[in-house]
Amino acid sequence: ASQTPPHASTQPSSTTALDTMSALGAFASAPTAALGARSRISRRGALGTNDAKTVGIRPPTVRIRGPRAQAVSTAVELLPPAIANPDSCSRAMEFTVRKGAVPYKDEAVDCDIFVNDGAREAIRANGAERFVHLIEPNNPKLLKLLKIMEDGWDRIGVRAKNAGHHSLWPEAFEAGKALLEEAFPEECDPKYGGEVLAGVAFVGDDMKDRAIDFMQRRPKTDFTMSKYNPLGRLHRDPDAIDYKQPGWMEAAMPGSGAPGDEDGYSYRYYNVWLARTPLDPSGQVWENPLCLLLPKEKGAREWTYEIRTPEDNEGATEETLGEKAGRIAKNPLSAAPIIMKAFSFKKTRKEDQFEFQDENYMKRGSPELVPDDTHVWVTHPFVCFDSFDMWHGAAKWSSDSAKSDVKAELCNGAKDVMRARQDASKGRVSMELRFRARCKPAGV
Repeated sequence: ASQTPPHASTQPSSTTALDTMSALGAFASAPTAALGARSRISRRGALGTNDAKTVGIRPPTVRIRGPRAQAVSTAVELLPPAIANPDSCSRAMEFTVRKGAVPYKDEAVDCDIFVNDGAREAIRANGAERFVHLIEPNNPKLLKLLKIMEDGWDRIGVRAKNAGHHSLWPEAFEAGKALLEEAFPEECDPKYGGEVLAGVAFVGDDMKDRAIDFMQRRPKTDFTMSKYNPLGRLHRDPDAIDYKQPGWMEAAMPGSGAPGDEDGYSYRYYNVWLARTPLDPSGQVWENPLCLLLPKEKGAREWTYEIRTPEDNEGATEETLGEKAGRIAKNPLSAAPIIMKAFSFKKTRKEDQFEFQDENYMKRGSPELVPDDTHVWVTHPFVCFDSFDMWHGAAKWSSDSAKSDVKAELCNGAKDVMRARQDASKGRVSMELRFRARCKPAGV
């Protein structure tokens, strides 16, 4: 097993946040400033009374003012929400694999999902280092990006309706670029001939309002309604429902060449995926982990998939009233989207809810991954991955057995049980930034 790198999450729960704060000033800068009272002596002249008597001048009156509190502003920056709870990641060393329901085409299948050191070892053993990189929570470049994400979450992201063109958030993409250069130097770092380009260029500059270079995802039960929920369908980004302008590949990848063409570029597409809601003690999101399928034979071969057509969606079962009532009883705030939808005058057809949808998406068919016992799944709360070559989607944590409820055990075993339960009820909120990278020679 690989050694655990410096990781804020491996420290005892009582010191995790403090260790992170002391090591990384970006989220722990607290200038010391005295906040108290002091007496001031106000005078018009010098207190040298001997000189005053000598020249016949009346000694100045000494006025002593009472103590006056002087307010001093103290700049204290908090840790990002994902790692703000000291219990977050406090037991990460205990977990290398967890059970999760992976959303295959016909039904979810319980699979082993490797986490923490288990995920690192799986990536190494499968030769997938060029496709996926797990970002440590104490990485200064990550903390810089998380701070940028928090500062602009409402001001930029929510204002743009949770998705938009990379030009709306240049500082976030610049910080994401630094992470990619560190994760995949041969493909992204200029020192090796690589170059990171912000955005995926599915649409041209004349259609920026339909771009999805960044995306904020919220659970369906979140109080704040969002059309972007954790996507419970396995996909690769070229196959996704996102709108793509005709001829986008030529426009997005200029100068691309065939393998062996030394004059052409080789392009790769990457996602920088970030959890925003608090992490659980095992070091993962409480709900809907992003599961990533490691490439087959180091990317040399494709995993088997089928094509879903519109007819495959006929007869799909929806949530019953009883199921809705049970869900609302557990989390009353989850009723907010239902109530708001009931009073909405907007169109309710699913295809009308997505202004960035490809209208020909279902007509041409949707690739769907076929279950395979040799699939190797990993997850991590902060990750860079090749979104064109790796199948990914939102799974659901499941128990190891009928007698074991890992989520409940993590909550009840937390130092602050009440806070853990509150964090666990929030679902999963996340953000992803999308990039292209090009390098020479082609085919490398």
